[in-house]
Amino acid sequence: MEKIQLIACDLDGTLLQNGAQEIDPIIFTQIKRLQQKGILFMAASGREYTNLRRLFEPVKDDIAYLCLNGCLTVYHNQCVSKENMDTTVAKKLIQILTKDTEAEVLVSGEKTSYICPKDINYLIHIRDVVKNYVTLVKNLLCLPESYSKISGYFKDGVVGHFDSYKKLFSDEITVQIGGKQWLDFMPKGIHKGAGFVQLLKSLHIDIRNTVMFGDNDNDRQILQASQYGIAMANAKQEIRDLCAYQVVRVTDGLQAILEGRSLQTLKK
Repeated sequence: MEKIQLIACDLDGTLLQNGAQEIDPIIFTQIKRLQQKGILFMAASGREYTNLRRLFEPVKDDIAYLCLNGCLTVYHNQCVSKENMDTTVAKKLIQILTKDTEAEVLVSGEKTSYICPKDINYLIHIRDVVKNYVTLVKNLLCLPESYSKISGYFKDGVVGHFDSYKKLFSDEITVQIGGKQWLDFMPKGIHKGAGFVQLLKSLHIDIRNTVMFGDNDNDRQILQASQYGIAMANAKQEIRDLCAYQVVRVTDGLQAILEGRSLQTLKK
């Protein structure tokens, strides 16, 4: 039987499927049972810390958080690591996204999302659907904190935008697809995998005792870093090809672990 000390899990497209914005309460029960077995659960997402704490309200103080695609990690409400983007590069990116008629911009802070919406529907989506803590600003180039993760929201999808932005910025920052409508930009070399390793070091957990559930491009490095990378059945083909294990629902994988079944039962 595998020795597991930590289970990491992506949110959008993995734990939250088909556009869902609330977590199935069964997950909270499973997290508490995992905790009783000495297994820590970690939310690994591009979302802000405050958004994740809201989503995991019943267990918010019992789990670890990998936020902003690895730019911020938090445990017991204490910042473990934080990465910032070069200010000049960040402002250049914001200016280009702002001029892009198909894009809206989101700048992720430690506890809030900064936006200057071109369309009121974007504000409604971020504030009322995704339920981020939102700070409206007149100028995204003048914020009260450093730039870490910046995102471009493309209502009609990121297809056709990724290549052009990667060509423009891949030498200066990390560019990844964060979902069907999102492009994520992080400091160069920063991604979920990097934040994952940082957090494991602080917790004194061996990477060989870790599991990760994911579905998209921004989960690639953390799936590769963890000992047991588990892809969702509806994940991108490249992600499914990357992982030896697969589940339809995260609850299925967690239940297998809680029952003491070998992860080999989740082999594709």
